Amino acid sequence: MERNIVIFKIYVNNDMEKEYSFNTSDKIIDIRNKVLNDIFNNSHNYLEMENITERIYKDYGKLFFDIGILPTSIDNYILSQFTNDNRTFSFRVTPINLNIMKPKKDGSFLKKIIKENKEKNGEFIFDDDDFPIL
Repeated sequence: MERNIVIFKIYVNNDMEKEYSFNTSDKIIDIRNKVLNDIFNNSHNYLEMENITERIYKDYGKLFFDIGILPTSIDNYILSQFTNDNRTFSFRVTPINLNIMKPKKDGSFLKKIIKENKEKNGEFIFDDDDFPIL
């Protein structure tokens, strides 16, 4: 086996779909996107990955892939932060659509709240509960 390579066996509906070789410098989000593009042809915008590997690899000073669904919070980590090279992992994948809400940059939400408070009270009233004593 090559150096700095990790094997991912991908299962869809409990059937072996494909085997991928990833470099340990690849990000988790890049891995998700590659599998999503190859297998599901961008029909969805995110890939849910469930670790079904029989053995959990725990290395000193590294994170690890626990059994179950991988959280979205690890997407920007690189693979070398989780494992050493020459390892094989098995994942069951499911494509999903995530609703990604982007905040408005004009601050209209805050302006709307302040306007409602002024209209209710006739003027802005300082509330002690909003600014507790330090």
